[in-house]
Amino acid sequence: MSNPLRLFATAATFLTRLPLARWSYAQPAELARAAALFPLVGAVVAAIAAAAAWAALQWLPPGLAPWAALAAAVVATGGFHEDGLADTADGLGGGFTRERKLEIMRDSRIGSYAGLALIAVLSGKYLALATLHPAALFAALWLGHVLARWSVLPLAALLPYAREAAANKPVAEGMGWPQLLGGTLITGLLIAPLGLPALYAALAAVAVVLLAALYFRAQLGGITGDTLGAANQLVELSCYLVMSGVARWN
Repeated sequence: MSNPLRLFATAATFLTRLPLARWSYAQPAELARAAALFPLVGAVVAAIAAAAAWAALQWLPPGLAPWAALAAAVVATGGFHEDGLADTADGLGGGFTRERKLEIMRDSRIGSYAGLALIAVLSGKYLALATLHPAALFAALWLGHVLARWSVLPLAALLPYAREAAANKPVAEGMGWPQLLGGTLITGLLIAPLGLPALYAALAAVAVVLLAALYFRAQLGGITGDTLGAANQLVELSCYLVMSGVARWN
């Protein structure tokens, strides 16, 4: 039986730059099994982002708190998900065939579609967070990062991997219904204390995931690691927009 702490270290090593590699499993099967803990990793990233926002609120103008939160999350994750968003935008925007789209997504260079996607999503996240008072800001970060990491699980469980030969294929194909159910339970436990805002954010996350699944299947025949990163960013953005809307109408 796998050690839960080592499984968490495995999930955190995959999704972040946290120095936990020495305690993690190296086998793809163990990484796939650790996927149920992705939302818990999201909670850790949210805590890091919230700590940065809190520090900014103590010593800097309030408008810099959302920027500090976003910057801290990027540092903690190494821009892992933002890179996936950029590659997905370039591939889906610049390719006309499935094969060409996948080829473009392998290119590490950033094109115009990638730049536009990053500007749109990052500025959207900042502007949405900037409308929130501190307590709502911290809640938004919690919901956004937890649900964004959850989004990997249904996409991996429902869609095939689009590339025939890829290092991440065994990991993605190993994420099935057990990981989805376990991760959904963990997500529910993590966000339930936030009440109705959590429900609204969860519904938005589910809607984004379903639309992304339909789009990725139509465009690529399935998912890649990059598309999972893109979905992560869109779910995070949707949670911040929901929290901004909740604040607007309360």
